[in-house]
Parts: sequence; C-alpha cells; structure tokens
Amino acid sequence: MKRILLCIMALLLIAGTSWAQRGLNCYPVFRGKVVPAKRMVVTEVRGESMATYKLDYYHSVQFQVDEATAMKVAELILADADAAESAETEKTGELLTYALIQPTPFARVRRYLCYQARPAGPAWIITILYLEGSATLEDLRSMFEKQ
Repeated sequence: MKRILLCIMALLLIAGTSWAQRGLNCYPVFRGKVVPAKRMVVTEVRGESMATYKLDYYHSVQFQVDEATAMKVAELILADADAAESAETEKTGELLTYALIQPTPFARVRRYLCYQARPAGPAWIITILYLEGSATLEDLRSMFEKQ
C-alpha cells in the first residue's frame, strides 16, 4: 500500500511541473501557440543533473521572430512581470530586452522566468527560461554571472 501511495505521489510531482507553467501568461509561447514549435529550440531538464544549481526543472525555448511577434511575446512576459512577486525588466525603445521574474511559488516551489531578446539584423532572437527549485534570486544571479 505504501508503494502505491509513493508512486502516486511521484506521478503527481512530475505532472505538477508541467502544470506549474499553466498559470503564466507566457504559457502559450512554451506550447508553440505563438511561434510554431518546429521553429523553436526547446530544452527540458529535470532531476539529479539540476541539483548542483538548486533547481528541479529547467525549460527553455529559443526562436527568431520579426519585431511584431517579438512585441507580442514581450507583452506576455510583461503581463507575468506585473503579476509576479518580484520582477526586473529592461527595454530598448519600446521592446522588452531583459526580464528576471519571480512568479508566486507553486506548491511551495520557487519559480523563475528569465527572458532575453537581442537583435539579429531585422529579426529578434528570443530566449525564455522557466526554472523551478530551491534556488534564490541571488543564486540565479551568481550562476548567470559565471556564464
């Protein structure tokens, strides 16, 4: 009976990581609803390999878009920043180019949303990271400074 209960709890935790992003305005971006999934580079990592960084889950998407689509994505990120516990943002002109957002925790797990947009000729390269774990903002800042 204990094994069955432990298995059910483990499945709920695994399913919870994909549900956690659903509360975010940028969720459609991660699901390929704004930019087709075939045009994105997607990386998902979970488990022991993330323990060094005090993270349980890492999900990133990167894609190249025109300025109009970049503005749509930026609006979604800014909506998440407005609803977040804390957020740092930077703009170049009208376009959001950087954000480090801490949405409210999900099931007592810290969550972070990192965003970067950089010009590539007439297009923009956008990278969005969704992170979960026990890492603090200071942990993330020091990790990003080293890279």
